[in-house]
Amino acid sequence: MGGYLEMPNDVVFIPALLCDEALYHGVIEAAGARITAQVLMSPKSSLAESVVDVLSRAPARFALVGTSYGGNLALEVALAAPERVSALWLMGCDPASPQAGGPDLAGGLTAQPDAVIDMLAGLVVHKDAKASGALFKEMAQRIGGVAGAAQATALATRPAATPRLGALKMPVLVLWGKDDAIVPVAVGRTLANDLPHAHFHVLDDCGHLPTLEKPIPAAALFLEFLADEPHHR
Repeated sequence: MGGYLEMPNDVVFIPALLCDEALYHGVIEAAGARITAQVLMSPKSSLAESVVDVLSRAPARFALVGTSYGGNLALEVALAAPERVSALWLMGCDPASPQAGGPDLAGGLTAQPDAVIDMLAGLVVHKDAKASGALFKEMAQRIGGVAGAAQATALATRPAATPRLGALKMPVLVLWGKDDAIVPVAVGRTLANDLPHAHFHVLDDCGHLPTLEKPIPAAALFLEFLADEPHHR
């Protein structure tokens, strides 16, 4: 296992909607010198615009991590530049097209950001993870309603990635919280099945944000994945 981790590996982390670098703080801290981490946020109103932005700032070759909205963006980055993405770690994202008739999250974040943030804080983490919910609210307040609305607009207008997943030949770690109330575990399992080289793991007593709620086991799975997989591709 040791060969791949002897030198730091460039890893780009894309946060979930209304989240910032604090979403990945525990994982990055646990990984230490074994990775060179870069957290990139690009709250534009289309995923295509954010793909261009992320690729303009990312290293020449890198492992890519994304959660929820960030996972959808990570999929589009990998599809746009598969030669640059050595490995993927996806959490809480849905590769299908958005469902019609859903709540207007972008409009809510524009008109009543505090109310929407409070509502989301009760959904994004496990019901017993009060501290994680409080951390989500802190991140969301820092990001703000305007940037959050742009992210929500990008999610609501995203193209379906499902028909294109077979093109992703790099290794993929798909990690899901067993109690994800936003994107069910079944979606993660289907996503992993549709990817050519995916490993699927579920964390018990965990909601939509594994790296916030369970950073140590999440980091352990990621480091094991990096050690075992990408250097073979």
